[in-house]
Amino acid sequence: MPALLVFPLTILGFDGTNVFAWVLLFAIFARLFFMQSKLLNFIAAAVVTASLLSLLVHQWSSASAFSAQEAEGIRTAALQLDPNDMRINGNLLTGEALLQSEGKEETVYFYYTIGTEEEKFNWEQQRFPQRVVATVQLEKPEAERNLHQFDFEDYLNAKSVHWVVTVEAIQSLSEDRSFWSWPSSIRRSIILMLEKLPAVQTTDYIQTMLFNQSHTIAGDTLDAYRGIGLLHLFSISGIHIQLLLSQMRYILLRMKVSHETTNKLLVVFLIAYGVLTGWGIGVFRAICTHFILLMGKITGHRIEAKDAFALTVMVAVFYNPLLIYSASFQLSYLLAGVLYFVAPVSAEWKLNGLLKDICLTALMTMVSFPVVAYHFFEVSWLGIFVNVIFSFFFSWLLFPLFWLLFFAVLFFPEAPFLGVLCAVSDNLLTLLETFAGAAADLDFASLVTGRPPAFYFALVWIALVLLLLSVEKAQRDIRVLCFLMAAVGLFSFAHQLTASGKVVMLDVGQGDAILIITPFHRSAVLIDTGGVITFEREAWQVRETATTAGEKLVSIIKAEGVKKLDRVFLTHADQDHVGSLRELAEGLPIDAVYFPKGAEGNAAFAAVLLELQSQHQVGLFPLLGKVDLEIDADFVFHILAPLAPGEGGNEDSLVIQTSIGGLDWLFTGDLGEEGEEVLMRTYPDLKTDVLKIGHHGSATSSSEGFLDHVQPELALISAGKQNRYGHPDAQILERLELRNIPIFRTDRQGAIHFLYGSEETEWRTILENKK
Repeated sequence: MPALLVFPLTILGFDGTNVFAWVLLFAIFARLFFMQSKLLNFIAAAVVTASLLSLLVHQWSSASAFSAQEAEGIRTAALQLDPNDMRINGNLLTGEALLQSEGKEETVYFYYTIGTEEEKFNWEQQRFPQRVVATVQLEKPEAERNLHQFDFEDYLNAKSVHWVVTVEAIQSLSEDRSFWSWPSSIRRSIILMLEKLPAVQTTDYIQTMLFNQSHTIAGDTLDAYRGIGLLHLFSISGIHIQLLLSQMRYILLRMKVSHETTNKLLVVFLIAYGVLTGWGIGVFRAICTHFILLMGKITGHRIEAKDAFALTVMVAVFYNPLLIYSASFQLSYLLAGVLYFVAPVSAEWKLNGLLKDICLTALMTMVSFPVVAYHFFEVSWLGIFVNVIFSFFFSWLLFPLFWLLFFAVLFFPEAPFLGVLCAVSDNLLTLLETFAGAAADLDFASLVTGRPPAFYFALVWIALVLLLLSVEKAQRDIRVLCFLMAAVGLFSFAHQLTASGKVVMLDVGQGDAILIITPFHRSAVLIDTGGVITFEREAWQVRETATTAGEKLVSIIKAEGVKKLDRVFLTHADQDHVGSLRELAEGLPIDAVYFPKGAEGNAAFAAVLLELQSQHQVGLFPLLGKVDLEIDADFVFHILAPLAPGEGGNEDSLVIQTSIGGLDWLFTGDLGEEGEEVLMRTYPDLKTDVLKIGHHGSATSSSEGFLDHVQPELALISAGKQNRYGHPDAQILERLELRNIPIFRTDRQGAIHFLYGSEETEWRTILENKK
């Protein structure tokens, strides 16, 4: 109970106005008061004091050593690079490093573009930390640019990293072979040794699950695991440590080693293993908990597993209070805590093994529901069943096989049986990945929740606490289950209870994507999908992305609570407007897709359309101008152009005029001056309040005559930050400023939100309204 105090105190340390933290703090104090235990109250007072001190220490120690002015002036600096903290992706080298300049030092995140294939090979084979003197440029980390998406700035700040460094040129490079570099070099040697295994897939899993190399498993595989509620395999991790300890204990005791010596040897092993794995979140939790239990045995003090876990929680939060905001910490500690809590009770359940496992995984799935929904915006109920299968495979087959392969490649690297073991492992992993991918593709298995208001989270947490209490007391209270089902139901459909609608110009980089959601989520419409324009590179330069542009788009839309898209309008066939269409259809149901007639003549675009029609049963509708489409009650899209079939180019863009929230809107795709002339001649009375500036603010669009003709009150520009085209063009910005037209632009302000449906409307920009 006292260990729980670290959470509300930490939250209040960063956000003193958090109502739920105050309520939780009061509830814990009330519980301690009614227990009337002097010892517990003394421990609680100690925890409160230690928590406050840790917050003060963290705030003092995590401050940047460099002021903004000093960082701007740094052009040459020394960087200490640990090969275990680096990632090579194509021709890009990234990671954390210790920057030293003008007598100061602090950890930074760096980027370096590798120049040659030979240089890339040299970086890949590095075993020792490197000291690099380089020409650098420092800047602040990138904040989230779309609502509820990954915030790189917060991620780095949680690790006390305040600067992103671009390494422009390396002046000198030398190895650090000091005594303190050897643990890092040993760990790196192990990783390189594992890459000699004749099975890439198995190597990736061993590096990830045994040695905390989080970036090795393919992003689509992790997405599939998350999609069926199996992310705990990687977030909890540490599960293999308990299995390994039990096996080591068994072997040592069979070798006639005493219990006392065995416990001491296991403590040494735990510390060594933590150093070699880099103390990942799940690994630290498992190691610290077992370390405390073993030290209790060595010193003759009996320690309960729950008490050891509580001490681990406090140590982790005291070390870095910001850890509590990460999804991996929340899942790892929450689910592990529930297991420690339920294990004694479940031992008394009169159920067979399989049914007991299903009940436990169902409980784990329900407890993780609000955490998964908060971070990933959808939850799969399949996890209740597939967890049993995957836990069996990983616990009793794959983890032992992984350790066997590790020791085999360590002591018998040329042994012929390595190939056989790798083949068995790869086949098992392929089978599991295929199953996970197929299950994740089942639309009915996942529930899109978005991220509802805090009230709905509180409702679910209250229901879960009541459920856990009833489990602890071995009560079968149907009222608790009904309350939980009602809370989850309200949570899942909270967005459908929202009376306001919104228009969102999403930040998809150098492209267009505009999401329109009507009040009560009656309809969801997307204009363009964004997409990345690829440029030819040599094979060694090609970079793999953990999350593609299409997957990011799906995540952004699901974060808004959108369960399906009623209509998708594609203004033309350029990659930066339709490039994410295929992945969009894979991630969300789409009823109908509209595009300018003639664009289907584009071979690449036509292939995607055919796939949508055959595999996803999406309705396809080519359009020409002077057509009205009713989207919702009192919501109509007036299609103004094109007036004749084209080839799907810029001048063939769909031009859409509509009224939303009491304002007239005009969406012009990438229409150029030629198309604007046609619009002015065809619609002499065309006026608008909000104009989506054509072609990302290119100088070939938004002519002075067109701006004077439509007389917008506000302009929207979708362009990528520091894009290679220089959009928006300075000439266009000057034209808008001369006419006193306010501008919202995604490259500087992130996603643009327009909220309507109440008496007042509101404009919000993500980077300026970040909370």
